[in-house]
Amino acid sequence: MRQKRFSIIMAGGKGTRLNATDKPKAMFAVVGRPIIDYALDPLLELRSQNLLDKIIIIVGFLGEQIVQHVGEEKAKFVWQKRQLGTGHAVMQARSALKNLQGTTLIINGDHALYRAKTFEKIMDFREDKNLTIAFGVVNSSTLFDDYGRVIRDRTGKITGVIEKLDCTLEQREITERNINLYSVDNIWLWQALDKIKSDNVKGEYYLTDIIKIAIEEGKMVETFEVGDTEEAIGINTVEEFKEVEKILSRKKLA
Repeated sequence: MRQKRFSIIMAGGKGTRLNATDKPKAMFAVVGRPIIDYALDPLLELRSQNLLDKIIIIVGFLGEQIVQHVGEEKAKFVWQKRQLGTGHAVMQARSALKNLQGTTLIINGDHALYRAKTFEKIMDFREDKNLTIAFGVVNSSTLFDDYGRVIRDRTGKITGVIEKLDCTLEQREITERNINLYSVDNIWLWQALDKIKSDNVKGEYYLTDIIKIAIEEGKMVETFEVGDTEEAIGINTVEEFKEVEKILSRKKLA
């Protein structure tokens, strides 16, 4: 019997770098559809195959637009009233998921290229290896420059993830980059979130801190390398928006 599986889409972002004023970032249209549709599609596919049990979308800035567009039959919605970081965003789903045994998949609502198979694989990976956390990475010296760097010791053991703004110049050269895709033991997740602190450059609660917390507790944490780096491209800037649009247009014609 498989474990229960839950998913959280973080879709509360304002889209400041996309000059969003009248709609949240997840409602920007790419090739004729809002970004949130692309983020949601693979989860709905998994649910239709009985490989996912619950979908939660975290909304914030003008979030009512997302609620109205998606509809309550597709997902449960929780609100992030203040934008205090990714860790804070996930905390808002506590009442919906706390005390449930299983795997929680956490993704960004501005990623439009992931396939259902990738999500299935990272959940399988965590469960098969009995990990507390499996988190997605890509290796690149040029792509995903704004993403957090995976820090390892001399033996190759993961010691944490540091966001770019908090990295030293040497750490910024690390090519192994965290892509904000997590498969986590759900029971453990909620007590770990209580330990996150906001002592960083942005003064936010980073979800990435759960990796360091797990390691300090002696839990098993491993990376999951996404083979197709295109899948990991998020939409944070106008340039990334155009890149994702180009990829989606190409796939539509294929």
